[in-house]
Amino acid sequence: MNSADPSILIVDDMPKNIQLLGSILKNESIDIEFATSGKEALEWLQSRHFDLVLLDIMMPEMDGFEVCRKIKENPDTTDIAVIFITAKTDIQSVIQGFEIGAVDYLTKPFNKNELVARVRTHLTLQRQKRMLEQNNALKNKIFSIIGHDLRNPVGNIKTYIDAFLISGMEVSDEVRFLLKDVSILSEQAFSLLDNLLLWAKNQSGVLTSKPVRTDITEIINNAVHMVQNQADNKMISIHKLPMKKMEAFFDPEQIAIVLRNLLWNAVKFTPKGGEIFVSADIVSDRDKSFVNVEVIDNGIGINTEDQKKLFDSRHHYTTYGTNNEKGSGLGLHLCREFIEMNGGSIGVHSEPGKGSTFFFALPI
Repeated sequence: MNSADPSILIVDDMPKNIQLLGSILKNESIDIEFATSGKEALEWLQSRHFDLVLLDIMMPEMDGFEVCRKIKENPDTTDIAVIFITAKTDIQSVIQGFEIGAVDYLTKPFNKNELVARVRTHLTLQRQKRMLEQNNALKNKIFSIIGHDLRNPVGNIKTYIDAFLISGMEVSDEVRFLLKDVSILSEQAFSLLDNLLLWAKNQSGVLTSKPVRTDITEIINNAVHMVQNQADNKMISIHKLPMKKMEAFFDPEQIAIVLRNLLWNAVKFTPKGGEIFVSADIVSDRDKSFVNVEVIDNGIGINTEDQKKLFDSRHHYTTYGTNNEKGSGLGLHLCREFIEMNGGSIGVHSEPGKGSTFFFALPI
């Protein structure tokens, strides 16, 4: 028998029943073992891995229900699929079987073709489940590499270059220009890695929102500072419209990422010499008050059809900026998810050739 073949443990106190099941499944490329008692079955399960257990209910000393319960209570065996095969046909027994963790229930006398079909189905599901677990493990490893082995060094590159540029050391204009360009590129790479890591964590359900009452104007000021180098490189002016202190209830880190992404997009799609405006005010809707934030640019704009794709995770929409800047398409998906996690809403108004206004509202 091939070690890659699925494995089944047949548990029945009647040897003739084991022999019958074995004969039916012998041509299915399945590794089959058997046990004639609940105690023996549990010993088998401790000594090796099985994909599926075909379990009789009515057995002396330990019935099938108790065996199944112990299988599901043990972290080492809880993922093994259990199918009850029994003469007990009352609805209460069927319900009890499913309640304690069985995936299926066949009553004797059973149809041979039905038995084979159900065994194949559950073995397929088990194989797919293992593949999914392996893929998740690989995905988590990749995210770990992104989060630490790549993200941190890229962030350090920008830090070191910026420190050098403000140190006052004399270098040629050409070298200074190249260093500024490297700083911007490393910042873009850091943003991409950061977005990818956060989006992946959010999709995995690992990321949670921790709202606190926060002044949105501080978040705006910090976000503008973060993208200032990129804006300066394209001679784009960023104007913060007059705004007073406005507190709302949100997760500061998540909303900072939203603002940073919206501003980076504005810089990306605004031509050299363009302008970006950032505003925040308080709006009311049906006796509820919100802080409304807008990022307005006079860039290339977005057509109506593409606007529908921007925040939709079913679409991967990305395009080059006015200076051939690349994007991943993840930023706006992440923005929508973070805004919704904070109880807010996000949207866009845009017209090709006239610029775009991205806006979001957060509850006060």
